[in-house]
Amino acid sequence: MAINPIGVKQSSANPQFTGVVDKVVGSKAFETIAKFAGEKPAVFNAASSLVLAGVLRPATIMALPGKGENATKNKATAAAHAIASAAIGFAITSTVMKPISAGLKKVMGDTPKYLPKLSEKMKADPKFAANVNKVLSFGPDILLAVPRALLTSKLSGYVNKALFGKKKNAEAPAAQVAKAPVAAQPVAQAVEVQATQRPVLDNFKGGTV
Repeated sequence: MAINPIGVKQSSANPQFTGVVDKVVGSKAFETIAKFAGEKPAVFNAASSLVLAGVLRPATIMALPGKGENATKNKATAAAHAIASAAIGFAITSTVMKPISAGLKKVMGDTPKYLPKLSEKMKADPKFAANVNKVLSFGPDILLAVPRALLTSKLSGYVNKALFGKKKNAEAPAAQVAKAPVAAQPVAQAVEVQATQRPVLDNFKGGTV
């Protein structure tokens, strides 16, 4: 064991754990993933977000404690929104974001040609130039924020209906069928009683004693 400057004892790494990690990172699959992440970082980040936000996050939401119809409905809505947001984010990053980013990179790579006035200000003030580059790095996200929100809202409704709506709709007719005989039973009994009492009523004759 090693002791840090504060005086708290620190345990050494578990050989079994490090052995598992070494086996995973040394595998061929991990090598392929690392190569893909280096060559296409934007797509890799989008794919990672898709797994985390589109699979793990909805599963965590649905596993949260909460009973009752309202709690289940709220969890289903939140999970559907997470899945829709992750799917839309991955689709936009993999398709639309790429040409927009390439266009911005081309423009900022030759500002004297495309943005002469901005180029002069950036040359005169390096700090301003750094701030401009920082703002433009968010350019694709700013341009696509509204379409992404609209698509996410629309898709989340379909996801909610597809994953959590069919089961409830299928159970409703069964419940109605089960309740139907119970509701009809008093009416049937009343008709039967009326039928048995009818001869007595027909034979009754009024008069005075």
